[in-house]
Amino acid sequence: MKKSMLIICTLFFGVTVMAQTQKIKLGVKAGLNLASLNFDESELNSSSKTGFTAGFMVEIPMAKSFSLQPELLYSQQGSKTSFSDKDVTNSHYKSTIDLNYLNIPVMLKYYVFEGLSIQAGPQIGILLKANNKYQDNFLGYENHESFNLKDYSTGIDTSVNFGLGYQFKDKFYADARYNISYSNAFKEGDANHFINNDMKNRVFQITIGYFFK
Repeated sequence: MKKSMLIICTLFFGVTVMAQTQKIKLGVKAGLNLASLNFDESELNSSSKTGFTAGFMVEIPMAKSFSLQPELLYSQQGSKTSFSDKDVTNSHYKSTIDLNYLNIPVMLKYYVFEGLSIQAGPQIGILLKANNKYQDNFLGYENHESFNLKDYSTGIDTSVNFGLGYQFKDKFYADARYNISYSNAFKEGDANHFINNDMKNRVFQITIGYFFK
């Protein structure tokens, strides 16, 4: 956690220094996540789950047609998983893995023309919550339970974003992004908790925002 806070402070110190010489814009944004967990071959089936994201953004002009946009976002991620044993009658399992992060993306924006920008940049995510709620039916007996997965998680998610954004009259803003994680969400797998150690976050995100002048 100390290392994470150092990274946050370094990023925002850099933003503050740049803000002293550039005309910056501060804004807020919120939107929808379509999240999933990508992993190698497994008996588990994975599907996407919806979540919410919201936070703050700062746009800093860098050069002609280029801007830097650091953000601080709360993000609900995770996945839906299921399992069915074909050899056992009336046997199935369904769960929802909830992974909530404090994400810090730093996006480089290139304006193709006025309003429209192409974006790309790295992101660091600090895990706030990890939980797995499941229900299963084995030979007609139904069970419901919830697992806290925080002890199994890596705690830090490193990823990269790619996307498009559009600025409406210098105030209203919208973007669409795809986030690809290259770090594992869990440091170890556990068959009893239905998690794999190679699970990685994938998130498609749509947000709208507003810049204050």
